[in-house]
Amino acid sequence: MIASNPPTPALPVERRFPPYLVPPSNTVFSALKPAENVDVLQTLTFCMGLAVVFLMFSMLHQIQSYVMHFKAYLLYVFGVPAMFGILVAGGVRRALNVKGVRTAYYWIGFGLWIFVVVPFSTWHGGSFRAGLSYAKTGLLIFFAIAGLAVSWRQCRLVVQCIGVAAIVNLLSARIFSHANEEGRLQLDLGSVANANDFAAHLFITLPFLLLAAYGAKSVVLRGGALLGVAVGILVIFRTGSRGALLALTVDLLFVFFRGGMLQRIVVACFVPLTLVGVLLLVPDKLMQRIHSFSSSAAVSDVAAEAAESSAARAYLLKKGIEYTLQYPLVGVGPGQFGTYEGEHNMVVSGHGMWHGTHNSWVQASAECGIPGALLLLGGWVSSFLLLNRTYRMAKKRPDCRDIQQVTFCVMLAILGFCVAITFLNFAYFFYGPAMGGLAIAIWRSANKEFDRRTPLAVRPA
Repeated sequence: MIASNPPTPALPVERRFPPYLVPPSNTVFSALKPAENVDVLQTLTFCMGLAVVFLMFSMLHQIQSYVMHFKAYLLYVFGVPAMFGILVAGGVRRALNVKGVRTAYYWIGFGLWIFVVVPFSTWHGGSFRAGLSYAKTGLLIFFAIAGLAVSWRQCRLVVQCIGVAAIVNLLSARIFSHANEEGRLQLDLGSVANANDFAAHLFITLPFLLLAAYGAKSVVLRGGALLGVAVGILVIFRTGSRGALLALTVDLLFVFFRGGMLQRIVVACFVPLTLVGVLLLVPDKLMQRIHSFSSSAAVSDVAAEAAESSAARAYLLKKGIEYTLQYPLVGVGPGQFGTYEGEHNMVVSGHGMWHGTHNSWVQASAECGIPGALLLLGGWVSSFLLLNRTYRMAKKRPDCRDIQQVTFCVMLAILGFCVAITFLNFAYFFYGPAMGGLAIAIWRSANKEFDRRTPLAVRPA
């Protein structure tokens, strides 16, 4: 047999290529490569969705229109790519396919029910616009959070984004606000320019700023966040909203009876200082208005105005319940309570008051029927219970204190906001779907963290 020639050994890479063409070593090259588990499309879409979250909570797009006197359509600039990415990157499937969670179906069902009752509305065009507004803002931000925040780090970015939006809200209260004829602080712009509406908006953003105080490692950042929360509470008192005072009381009770020792200590040290600032900086006539809940307390012009407002709200609430019982399935049409009441009653100069119900739950039942109210209520309750379930699981894990703090602050935001909108017309706003999407994202990401992190009790010494 003829022996075969031995194989020629491969030359070193330095001899096969000139020095300037030698590829980098595996160590350096792997550091330059993106991680294998990073979805570039999902990450880019999440950034677009995060921009939408910041714009809507900070109202920066409305500030831009007010300052520059033209619309840059920032929500469309970031919202259209975000929605395209949600559809392509599987955001819809990810938001819906969460085992044992029905929160998404409540918020999506509420949006679909609005369009179902449009043909039975007293004004089809106005009701259709109300449903379209809910779809463009509420459902967009729901899928932007629930469908795109796939990791705990991205959930933290969402809550930090809302915390930064709270700072923008406080700056807006300082720059773009004025005192009306009653001395109440209200904004010059935006969909929540009314004093009561702006107070409710602060109730859902300030807890995220409080979360920054819990998680900040720097004493300066922690003190700055607490100072921002104190300023926010002062602004809420400056609005003269009595519903906000009730919401603040409920939040304080929730902290004392549901929070941990850290939250109780912070509140015990923080609240007295804030109250001193309120007593020194809030005008007396606003304090009189806040304390005037009925006509029996009307001892001044401000208190008399507050009593008249309470009587008008009681009348509208009664009418809302009346229309709910009269049209229990479809209501009078989304966004049409004020028009229907004004045309069918003679209260002021031969017509009705032409106002909303000033109660978000009755607004949904009177305008969309009892099924619409149940879907709205189910969305809020389901979101809160899902967060509470996550909070209870994280509380048992000493290594998951960050998850515990995040869920607690989001529950605080939902609770105070729901109390505040009991006196407002906020049924079709984006806040509910946003909190529902955040609850789903936190639940999904927290369960991954529970599996990934090793409890301290079983860690080797």
